[in-house]
Amino acid sequence: MKRLADILLSVAALLLLAACTDDADVYNTPASSEGNLCVYVPVTREGDEVTSSLDPSNPTYNASVEECNINDLHLYAFPVDGNGTFLSQELPSPEASNMLNEKVASYKLQIKPGTYRVYVVANMKDVLDVNSITTEDDLKDVVLGYTPVSKPGMPVANNIPMIYEPDTKAADGTTTDGTITIKNTDTTPKTVMANLRFTCVKVCLNLIYNPEDADMDAALKSNGLQITDIMGKRLSPQTSLLWDGKFTNPNVSDDYAKGIEPKLYDAVASTGNGAYYTSWTETPANANVNNEDIITVAGEGVAKPADSKQKWLFRATYYLPERYVAKASQQSALKVGGAVGGSAIANSYNINLGHRKDESSTTDIPTFPRGTYYEIVGRIKSLGNIDLDCVVGVEPWQMPIIDVDLNHTTLWVSSTKAEVGSQKVAFIEYLTNVTNGDIKFGCDTEIEKISAGKSPVIVATNDIATHRIRFSINPDLTVDDFTKANALTGTAKVWIKAGNIKKYLYVSYDVTPYFKVDPVDIVIQYDAENSPELTKVVKFTTNLGGIQFPSGWTVSGEGQNVEYAQSKINIKCDKTNVADGTFTITAVTNPVTTTTHVFTVKAIGDNNVEQQIRVTVRPPVGPYRIYMRAINDLAWTKDASNLDEFQHSNMLDEEAYNNSKENNNWRDGWWVQGGADWSKDRSSHVDYHKVYIYTQIGETKADGTKDENTAEWYFTGGWPGQSMEADNNNPGWYYYSIAHNAMSGSNNNKGQAQTTAEKMIKPGQTLLIFSNGTYLSTGFQPHRFTHHNDPGITLFNYEDREGWYLYDPLSDPYYRVYDEKPTVVDVEYTIYTKNKKITAWYSRFGVNNGAGDSKFTMWCNSCNVPNEFECKEYGQDSNGKTWYRTILHLKAPLGEYDKLLKLKVNGDEIHTTLFDGDNYPSTKMHGKRYVVEGSFDTVTKKWSKGAPF
Repeated sequence: MKRLADILLSVAALLLLAACTDDADVYNTPASSEGNLCVYVPVTREGDEVTSSLDPSNPTYNASVEECNINDLHLYAFPVDGNGTFLSQELPSPEASNMLNEKVASYKLQIKPGTYRVYVVANMKDVLDVNSITTEDDLKDVVLGYTPVSKPGMPVANNIPMIYEPDTKAADGTTTDGTITIKNTDTTPKTVMANLRFTCVKVCLNLIYNPEDADMDAALKSNGLQITDIMGKRLSPQTSLLWDGKFTNPNVSDDYAKGIEPKLYDAVASTGNGAYYTSWTETPANANVNNEDIITVAGEGVAKPADSKQKWLFRATYYLPERYVAKASQQSALKVGGAVGGSAIANSYNINLGHRKDESSTTDIPTFPRGTYYEIVGRIKSLGNIDLDCVVGVEPWQMPIIDVDLNHTTLWVSSTKAEVGSQKVAFIEYLTNVTNGDIKFGCDTEIEKISAGKSPVIVATNDIATHRIRFSINPDLTVDDFTKANALTGTAKVWIKAGNIKKYLYVSYDVTPYFKVDPVDIVIQYDAENSPELTKVVKFTTNLGGIQFPSGWTVSGEGQNVEYAQSKINIKCDKTNVADGTFTITAVTNPVTTTTHVFTVKAIGDNNVEQQIRVTVRPPVGPYRIYMRAINDLAWTKDASNLDEFQHSNMLDEEAYNNSKENNNWRDGWWVQGGADWSKDRSSHVDYHKVYIYTQIGETKADGTKDENTAEWYFTGGWPGQSMEADNNNPGWYYYSIAHNAMSGSNNNKGQAQTTAEKMIKPGQTLLIFSNGTYLSTGFQPHRFTHHNDPGITLFNYEDREGWYLYDPLSDPYYRVYDEKPTVVDVEYTIYTKNKKITAWYSRFGVNNGAGDSKFTMWCNSCNVPNEFECKEYGQDSNGKTWYRTILHLKAPLGEYDKLLKLKVNGDEIHTTLFDGDNYPSTKMHGKRYVVEGSFDTVTKKWSKGAPF
């Protein structure tokens, strides 16, 4: 009758503690009342194939994580000579709750006093469930069947049967009976180091076809070869669970001698294990080197070679039954089938399996023992049914071995995970019963320090008083080291070792280069009477060693003076080689008009990590400063009602301040002097940029007429007002200054103006109209805003008394008002049209007659101006439809790209609004131009963002 023992999985009462931590594993040494038998089982996890759980000098042998997988465990304790009580106990598979450390599972059992031989079996549940086991002989009678209808069947990588048998040799090499004795007087549990052993054999088959081999058969070389199938020959139909220690078997049955012949690989049916590779390295000296293969493949394997005439390697790994025979003719083998040149002509190659204990002997019988790894390298050079001459590496195949006493040490950590960064550390608490001198820390994850060998990624500092571990990035490693190692982010494997217990922790790290500057847009209002407000502090943080300013600057000491137009600022930074620091920016002079300085700071070192800084210096708060600029207005005026064609050939890209009176930005189309040549002019023209400032009480009617009692007060004289000044600090912009308490200079002597002679300028009440001062007798003309019959623009009410008015006749609304100077950019509207070309564009705006019932038309029918307005074929889509790409260069305030213009497609066949009037985003740059893309389907008449393909 099987009896269930009480299993104490390391932590019964301490699970409550674990629940209060982050994935914490708690390990306690049990008191005698908790369990008198401790069983330890080795566990191999990802990344642990080469190193054992306890000591780097105690490795696994050619065993992968998948092969070491434990799905089920069963323990048998057989009393010796009736001294004790038989125990059959199913154990849970290793998991966090029963792990002594990362690589050792711990099980505590209460067993009656006596003398026992203890076995532990893994991955055998289907076999054990059908066998009644109450004695040691019963267990020895258990067999493993490998036919399709037997259990467990042919082994598979993630469920290989394993067994621990009682040791028959002591640590000193002397013979032992493999028993343990448990007494009532024991004060500490007895231990079993259940070092599991595989019950089968691992075979790694490498077949090489290389037409460059000198002795390659000519027919084989010219026709190529492909593996069709691999058969097992004379494989053991069954084996015993327990090995008797013998390498030969003189008394084999006829069925055993004949064996079974399973198909291990079938190319046609796509079954079994096997893949082809075209790249590999071969190191014959590794034939007898542990954990080193003769063949190392590169890349991913494929089901069949792309060209069977070219060099290839076929690799397959099989797990086969052990075999012990009476004579060599009974040994197991592999039969490899191959097709030449894709024909049905069969070729086969025989590979005998196993080895002699003494390879120099001619009389030793080959053996094929469990726990052995065979790496076979065979070169296919000839046709026919032959024995293939192979190089065979024979090495042990086993899991790590636990060979130390783990029973008396305790270790608890508050978390098994942590996160660190360049400027971020992490702490984990721990408790242990070992002395401080026996606590060790380390990091298994290393990277190559440039020109200085490998260094650990994480360093740990132990605070003995508080039992806290401080984790941080190794200060000896630079970001360049991490970058070169392609390891800017990752998870480092860190360990804490208390006595013989080694607990692994996983520390995520991120040393991605960063360089942060705040703020990056600085505004300074110049006020000589308030010097503290003239200086702004900018903070920077970086993990790249510090900050560097533009070449040639000296920012220490007195700092660096930087002049732009009439504005001078000073940049000062006393400490640049720090991770966290500051620098100051001070306005030194009155800029007269708002001026923006732009410079770039970088992180120290050879990198592209940089940040642009914009410093806007405003003049003292005083008069209203009214700025205006016109864009996309390059069309000559034929007369007051009509425009000539838009002059794309005279469009110029934006230009920064150049300390010159000539600049691309001045060309705005408002200078209309007869005979002028725009192509040669880059100057400002103040006489053609006027502002009319007035206050009106009474409405203007839709037809442009006013009530006879409408009162008006004029601050800039009569229409069209006063000329504006060219702002050379901000090329393209004109400005007009007027006192914040200015009084009107005249009025129209109507309505309230008859009794109130003056009005003070007032935001929200005072109105503005900008124009180029032409066609004064008509009132309407294209180069003005607001347009004829539209009410004037109200004066802004901004705290700094500065406002920026931007006019664009191709936008809706056709003017915008800003508190801060908008950034005007060049935009390449990139338009894709299906099947048909864009031939022209036009836009209607404003008022072009006295009645107010007609608009101006801005237009361009010349779609042939390189890089400005041109259409070319783009390509064909997946449906074979031809698409065309049109480039249209215009200007826009940054981020506000919508335009109200119509495109003509295929002449007058289709008229469509650009991007359907939407503000499509910019997706890339073309030089300094912003590219905004959209696609138009001429069949569905639908727009979509981006390119069609």
